Amino acid sequence: MDIARSGFELLVTGPEPLSFDCRGIEGLPDRRVPLDELLDRLLHGHCSQQVKDTVWALLVERSRTVGSAWTLACVGMALPALAGVAKRLTARYAGDPNDVHAEVLAGFLSARARSTLLGLASSFGSSGLPTVEVWPR
Repeated sequence: MDIARSGFELLVTGPEPLSFDCRGIEGLPDRRVPLDELLDRLLHGHCSQQVKDTVWALLVERSRTVGSAWTLACVGMALPALAGVAKRLTARYAGDPNDVHAEVLAGFLSARARSTLLGLASSFGSSGLPTVEVWPR
């Protein structure tokens, strides 16, 4: 997860950070928003669940169609939730915590690749993190 966190930080640093076009999404600025700012807005802003669901559906779609940087962007945006899951699982696991981290990331990426975004029911709660309910295609 540290590598994913570092990769995400590289995406959002510098003069041209990876940004998400929020124009037309009610409750978000009518401009391109750098992903670290967007994550902060989803986590700590007063965004409705519908806004969070819309953003996640668009992020997942961009990751599927564009790939690479946007897939890392999805992982980076999900890291707060994924780290929480990994922490809870690691507490009960006698083996190497890195194995748990790798499996949590692999599970997220697998679900992102093969899921449909039906209803966007919350699977992480109202945290502003991934709210897509995973259903096989």
